[in-house]
Amino acid sequence: MYSPEKVPLDILQPLLDHLDRRDLASASLVSWSFNRAATPLLYRTLDSHVKDGNVLLHPSLTLLRRPELAQYVWYVTETGAVQALRQIDPCITENITAALRLCTNLVSATYVDDTDTPEANFLPILKVLTTLPLKELIIRTHHDVGERAWALLNKIKGIHRLSVWSLNWGPPRVLQGWADLLSPTLTHLELGRCAGVPPTILISVFLKLPLLRDIRLKGVPSAAIPAIMACLPNLIALDTEYLGSGNYRVPSTPLPALQQLTVRTGSVDVLGPEHLWTWTRSLLPHMGSLQSFALNSFAVYGQVTIPWPFVVSLARRQRESLREFAVGVAQLTLDSISHLCLNCPALETLICSVASPDAGINCQSDRLRASTPNAQPTCLVGRGWRG
Repeated sequence: MYSPEKVPLDILQPLLDHLDRRDLASASLVSWSFNRAATPLLYRTLDSHVKDGNVLLHPSLTLLRRPELAQYVWYVTETGAVQALRQIDPCITENITAALRLCTNLVSATYVDDTDTPEANFLPILKVLTTLPLKELIIRTHHDVGERAWALLNKIKGIHRLSVWSLNWGPPRVLQGWADLLSPTLTHLELGRCAGVPPTILISVFLKLPLLRDIRLKGVPSAAIPAIMACLPNLIALDTEYLGSGNYRVPSTPLPALQQLTVRTGSVDVLGPEHLWTWTRSLLPHMGSLQSFALNSFAVYGQVTIPWPFVVSLARRQRESLREFAVGVAQLTLDSISHLCLNCPALETLICSVASPDAGINCQSDRLRASTPNAQPTCLVGRGWRG
């Protein structure tokens, strides 16, 4: 006869791992064995936030009362908004840092702060994080976290994934002084504020990070992107902006073979920024490597139109590998859509706006599906469509 007590833990946990937190909490009440399987999953990811302005939702008190639960915590998100409630609860910071010290298996920490005092909020938490075996660190703030925080950050090593986004105030942070310690491990990097940093400094930093496989950059001069790529032989995913043409030396080192490319740009012209398409092709010198191309764009007048020569070139060079072509509200003609589907047999996803919708589009879509059975075209149809 079936009994929940007899279900092995190694079978239960993979099944329960698909449940959301509410269902996990219910599962933990079913039986002792279910509780033993669900509890580590419930505490694997902890998030702190403020509800209704002054109601604090934070797991620190639970961990302090039951410290044995801290061993299950892998991912933590802390916020500056919680720290702002010090007037209501003077012990907030002490409780948070004390609970965080118990999480000796922590591998990922995210810090989010939209207050005007991120340094005062972040420093106590950061001092604890420097003692834990972090593999991933995400920092998203409105204001720079300050020199004292960066002095501590520059001592952390062993990070595999790093994301730093400060929207305004303070100098851009591009890992100067930290790259040497990150060099042996860092594979994924997001830098959200590189505007104003000379390309020579950026290149000197990336030369120290040869293991990078995935980067997202905001504010980097477009002309310097090929030179940065040339520093990263293992790079397979790039997410960057096109900020206009410029002059920078062409790298003599071959560029890595990108598998994923995301370009973000805007324009006052429906044909897109000048030289955008030539620049994009220059990032893809290898045939048969690109699996995903994404364009996030807007135009002040109308919608960005992807030119026919770019579509033909991409389909010819990435024929065997291209699986996803997602350009959002950017327009493709029906001929361009047909060309992609007929010439890229691996294509699974096509997301675009259609430049000239007409009554024949359904017949055209049926024909494309027949010729490319893997494709799942999603077309935002409409001459006056707005995103």
